[in-house]
Amino acid sequence: MDSDQDSDDDWVLLDSSSDDDRVLALSSGCTSPDCRSDDDEEVVADGPEGLFELEDVEEVPQTPPPPPKAISGIFYHTLTGAVSYAAFDTICCWPPKQLIPDPAFSTCSEGVTVLASTRGLVCLRGTTTGAYFIANPTTLKRTRLPRHHCDHVAHGDPAVVITFDDPYNSCADHCGHYHVVVAFPLGEGTYAYESFSSRTWQWRVAGGISAVEQVVSSSGVGALGRAFWRTTLGYFVCYDPLAATADLVPAPQEVMQWPCWELGEMEGFLCVTFMDELVNQVVVIRLHLEHRAGEISWTTLTGHFEGGCLRNRDGVMLLRSQGPAEVLMWDPTAELVVAMDLEGRTTRTIGPLSGLQYYADFIPYVSSSTGIFGDEADAECTIAADAEAY
Repeated sequence: MDSDQDSDDDWVLLDSSSDDDRVLALSSGCTSPDCRSDDDEEVVADGPEGLFELEDVEEVPQTPPPPPKAISGIFYHTLTGAVSYAAFDTICCWPPKQLIPDPAFSTCSEGVTVLASTRGLVCLRGTTTGAYFIANPTTLKRTRLPRHHCDHVAHGDPAVVITFDDPYNSCADHCGHYHVVVAFPLGEGTYAYESFSSRTWQWRVAGGISAVEQVVSSSGVGALGRAFWRTTLGYFVCYDPLAATADLVPAPQEVMQWPCWELGEMEGFLCVTFMDELVNQVVVIRLHLEHRAGEISWTTLTGHFEGGCLRNRDGVMLLRSQGPAEVLMWDPTAELVVAMDLEGRTTRTIGPLSGLQYYADFIPYVSSSTGIFGDEADAECTIAADAEAY
C-alpha cells in the first residue's frame, strides 16, 4: 500500500474470530423506492372545490418496468491466461446466441484478465500495468480508470465487484452510475477496501479493515447498491461504497445446514441459493433489508425444486445468478453450464466445453448498452501515453 495513504487513514478492525466479537449488520436505509418518512408533507391537489386528499385524485396507471435481461453467456480464462467467452444456447433455438464482437478484448493495449461483470459492464485488469478498465463488450466501449491509491496485489489477488447506485432498477440499459469495489488482502486474514465511483471519477479508500480469513473472489455479487462476497468463515462481506464501510453479515441459519451455497442477484435483490451434494434439493431465499432486534431478516422462501436435470449428479457447482429469477449450475461431468427457472425446468445451456483448456472461474455476463461514462469517445487514445503512470 502506498506510504502516503498509510499516514492518512484510521483503520478499524472488524473481527469475527471469537464469540465475543461484534458483527455489524447492514444499514437498513430506504427499503423501497416509495418509502416515506414521518416528516414528509402530505400531498394534496387543487380542484374546483378546494383542496383534496391524494386518495381522491384519480390514479394514473403506472407502466411496469421491463423484465430483467437474462444472462447472455459467461467469461472464463484458459490455462494460458487468455480470456474467452461462451454464449448460451436456447432450448428452442430462438433467439439466437448473443455473441459479442471481441470476447478476448484483443484490441486492448495490453493483455487483460476479467474480474467482474454486472448489467453489461465488465471490469478488466491489465496484466502488465495493473490498470483497471471498464468495458462494455456489446458496444465495444472501453475506458481506463485512474490510478488507484493502494497496492491491491501486494499480498495476493484482490476480489472485485461492479455495483450500481440505483439498486431497484436491474432491468434498464444506460442504468446510472456504478462503483468498482475492490477487496484486497493485507496479510494474516485481513482485507481492506477501495472503490471507484463513475460519478466522481475517483477512487476512495475505506477507513476499516475486516478479519475474514479469506474473501472468496469468485462469489462477488453487485446488488442493492452494494458489493457482496462470501468468506471462508461462513460470514459474507457487505461493502457500501457510498458510506465507504464494510459489514460482516452472518449467513442465514438455513444455509449453514447445507454443504453447498452461493450468493447471487435475482431481479435486483441479493439472493442465496443452497443445495445438497447430489442436487436432490435446491432452495433460494432472498435478503430483506430490515432490522429486527439488530439482525437481518430473510424471506422464508423464493424458490424450491428437486434438482431438475442435474438431480443425483455428483460434483455439481452452484454459480452466481444475475438478472431474472433463475439458478445457474456447472456440471463438470457433462461440461455444461445449465440455467434453470425456480421450478427446476432447464431454460438454456452452455457447452459442452470438451477439449477446451479452461479454468471454471465463470463470470456471468448480461448483454446491454449500458454506458461506461468517462471519455468514452476516445478512451483508448490515452492508454499508451499514460501507461508510464502505472
